[in-house]
Amino acid sequence: MRSLLAIALALAGCATGNSNRGTRSTVAYRFVCSPRDATLVVDEENMGQCVLWEQRWLGLGPGTHRVRVEREGYLPNESEIPGQGPRGTIRIELRERPE
Repeated sequence: MRSLLAIALALAGCATGNSNRGTRSTVAYRFVCSPRDATLVVDEENMGQCVLWEQRWLGLGPGTHRVRVEREGYLPNESEIPGQGPRGTIRIELRERPE
């Protein structure tokens, strides 16, 4: 029975996408990227393709967070986002790498 509770709690944490293990989320973002299959990296943690975060909220704890979006053939985009405030959608468009 305890293991079922532990699994349920772990899955509940995954549902919010909280990348700050053990930290309460103070804000949540969705990411819409072009190209959609670009990789989202938050605080040096690979979160997978941006398309995964178009409809899901990524919960973040307090403080400033470093966000990087990258894909082969494109220039990476790096920025900082706040760990507090209203939920929001972040749109990122990568530029193709010059040949």
